[in-house]
Amino acid sequence: MKKSFLKSILPGIILLTSLLSCQTDNQNRTETSPNIICIVTEDISPWLGCYWDPVARTPVLDQLAKDGVLFTNFFSVSGVCAPSRAALITGMYPSTIGANNMRTGQKNLPDGIPPYEALPLPEVKCYTEFLRMAGYYCTNNNKEDYQFRAPKTAWDESSSIAHWRNRPEGKPFFAIFNIGTTHESQVWDRANDPVVIPPEKVNLPPYYPDHPVIRRDVARVYSNITIMDREVGEFIEQLKKAGLYDKTIVIFYSDNGGPLPRGKREIYDTGLKVPMIIRFPGNEHAGKVIDDLISFIDIPATILSLAGVEIPDYMHGQAFWGDQKATPRDYIYAARDRMDYQYDCRRAVRDKQYKYIRNYFPDKPRMLPVRYRMNMALMQTLLEYEKQGKLTGDQLHWFAKTKPEEELYDITKDPFELNDLSSDEAYADVLVKFRALHEEWVEDFGDHPAIPEKELVWSMWPNGIQPVTSSPEIHQDGNEISIVCSTVGATIGYQVRADQQEIKGPWYIFQDPLELNPSDTLVVMAHRIGFKPSEEVLFVQE
Repeated sequence: MKKSFLKSILPGIILLTSLLSCQTDNQNRTETSPNIICIVTEDISPWLGCYWDPVARTPVLDQLAKDGVLFTNFFSVSGVCAPSRAALITGMYPSTIGANNMRTGQKNLPDGIPPYEALPLPEVKCYTEFLRMAGYYCTNNNKEDYQFRAPKTAWDESSSIAHWRNRPEGKPFFAIFNIGTTHESQVWDRANDPVVIPPEKVNLPPYYPDHPVIRRDVARVYSNITIMDREVGEFIEQLKKAGLYDKTIVIFYSDNGGPLPRGKREIYDTGLKVPMIIRFPGNEHAGKVIDDLISFIDIPATILSLAGVEIPDYMHGQAFWGDQKATPRDYIYAARDRMDYQYDCRRAVRDKQYKYIRNYFPDKPRMLPVRYRMNMALMQTLLEYEKQGKLTGDQLHWFAKTKPEEELYDITKDPFELNDLSSDEAYADVLVKFRALHEEWVEDFGDHPAIPEKELVWSMWPNGIQPVTSSPEIHQDGNEISIVCSTVGATIGYQVRADQQEIKGPWYIFQDPLELNPSDTLVVMAHRIGFKPSEEVLFVQE
């Protein structure tokens, strides 16, 4: 049984020392550890040539798939970036750690809710801390968006200039590069740019009417994907020029489904199902296609497994590759809550054939007027058609004024999830089975569907006030310096500054006693995720 979210704020949690015990001997692995790079694009479904899309022009990614492994059942835990990225950095379901509302840092929320941060169990870390403790140089360029402030110890570098090239000699690296070219905003920001794919060539899903504006925006998405494909090629070329391509595992994926209406933010496959390709050194496993169900929460565990670092027990995710590979999943789970200022609560369970959706607010429509999306001409066209009564058949599905408490779809026959089987007696047993799976997941993982956001926030931050990480204490015993922090789960970071000069480099994670040179200044801080970081504490060696 996984511990519930609300229990995570209670005392008596496992001490930090037990968490760090799984790191024994990790530093001895650095000489044989593979380099790993993740190229993460934004807001695309599998609209790629290697996914058998006849319209897409993606030669770089198509070649990467030929040289690597293509995954056909890879799913986000949410249809939008911030909750998804919370899962991608922690290996936890965002709906169970207070990270599922989009966004936690939103201003002017109702009921006096302040901008806040998710507060997971104290042992939960950014998984990159485990890589760093194992000797990896970790960089992020540059989007975080984790629903909490990333500790300074999460990365060696996290900025628009962060790069694996900056690592010390001999260190393996883990690097993330984020590509914004395919982001939803680029549909309207690039609306007047030339398109690579002619609008008349695109195939429209059945929930869209055939209209020139709609075709133009769909063609814009395909064209943005083609531009992104070239950018992926640039990252690969950097590795090749450095002689590192055959020493590096390359992972490509998107942070959620495609940017168009009824895609991004939604709990249907159009919002959740994304591409993933992994290319191994020497083209090992080239051309392999895997249809196992894989969730975003599995990414941290898998990267740790590939790096030879022990996966912590608290993670919800499991490894789908490497020495710690687990048995493939039977089901994946997803959740949707507030999007910007629009509240809803939906949960989903899916296997390879069926998708079950539980609607906790059935009186709300499926389509909610998210302000940001209104910038898109395609969205305005849909709204105009709906107002004029021109939408017909499957086009009406998303615009229904209410929704049933439960939905059930046969994905193999109905990939767009338009034919709801929840009231069909022929599928009664399937409905009962998936309803039970959903309820079991909610109980086991401590999800709290439909809990008012203010109650959620107050359970993490009493009266809306952020807890503060205690300042670390520095102790000297002869030549050895040890550091402790009374906040359970806090990571202690430090820098050693010669002659009291400021250093802008990384904050190292304290693991073992330190020895300082005369006149060195030791600067330490501590940070538990969801808490305010401690103040910096200085110690000068006499």
